[in-house]
Amino acid sequence: MVEAIGALECKLLDRRSSVPLALAQVTIVWRTSKISIIEADKQGQFRLDLPEGVYDLVISARGYLSLFVRGLGILAGLEQQIMRALIPGVGQAPADEPATAIGGYVVDRLGRAVANITVNAHGERATYTTRTDRQGAYVLHGVIPEMYDITFKAHERPILIEHVLVPNAKEFLRHDSRLVNL
Repeated sequence: MVEAIGALECKLLDRRSSVPLALAQVTIVWRTSKISIIEADKQGQFRLDLPEGVYDLVISARGYLSLFVRGLGILAGLEQQIMRALIPGVGQAPADEPATAIGGYVVDRLGRAVANITVNAHGERATYTTRTDRQGAYVLHGVIPEMYDITFKAHERPILIEHVLVPNAKEFLRHDSRLVNL
């Protein structure tokens, strides 16, 4: 069985000067607790092709505080680009609450991708917002487990509201939606 793959491209920078962090080390913690280690290139960039799921990243560079990114979601068929900046110094990053990610594709009643709509997940303790891309894809990273109302909006007008339970950290929640009232 072939796993569905998504891609993550990341650029790492010095937070003060915006200079690329060449050869920073990235540790990827898979949902199975498997660990992979890669290095950013001389321009501070790296690319990962990963099975759909949720991952934690630890980004380290000599002379910088390590950056811990929890609940980074990878959606099959989506190539995401992110940028992260590290702070000069030594020490440990604060421990965050375990997190996960919610992601999926939004289509209209005919199955066509719905681009550039707002996706808002509102829970008791946290709220997350993003937009769909040209393929109708969205990913909300770093989501803490709880019940959410997910609202899909076009031009600030709610089109669909769904109730979604995020029961566990480290398990990617795939949530595709069909909008029939467009």
